[in-house]
Amino acid sequence: MNDVKNARRNRKYRYFHQTNAKGIIKEESVDLHDCRAAEMSLQEGILSFCFPDGFYVMRNDSEGRKIFYTGEAQVEFPLLCPDEDGITIYVFTKDNDKTIREEYTAEDFMNLINEKSYSLEFLYSYIGFQAFKFDGWLWFDDEPYHKECEFTILAKKALYHWNTMYEEE
Repeated sequence: MNDVKNARRNRKYRYFHQTNAKGIIKEESVDLHDCRAAEMSLQEGILSFCFPDGFYVMRNDSEGRKIFYTGEAQVEFPLLCPDEDGITIYVFTKDNDKTIREEYTAEDFMNLINEKSYSLEFLYSYIGFQAFKFDGWLWFDDEPYHKECEFTILAKKALYHWNTMYEEE
């Protein structure tokens, strides 16, 4: 299993898109909304997420805006701070009428996704100066089946990689 994960992390991709935390390029953008990451890694200051079912790519051309979805894909965030210092993760748990916010280390969160087969669904993203903030759901097999989470990544850019694109009809 680890050999498969390492092969995915070291895979060469055909397509590439970059989003700078300074501003979004208008001609093309990537949307992670409703996309699930099934793997997460932190190596040599780069935080990566693997999306087995891909994500969405929007392109503007002379005919207007077109939406594509990709096959298996990956996003990488070169961190501004050494390793975990550039990542803040909170998971929210309902306890009767209260919500408890628990902070996770990147390592603990990666263990949930990589070892316990949880998945991370990206819902909303906010891009600021040298920061990416995401709201999402952490999915698992037991009740309540998901918990809300939010995480902030201190990075100047996000690098998106994929091999196949299909136009949405």
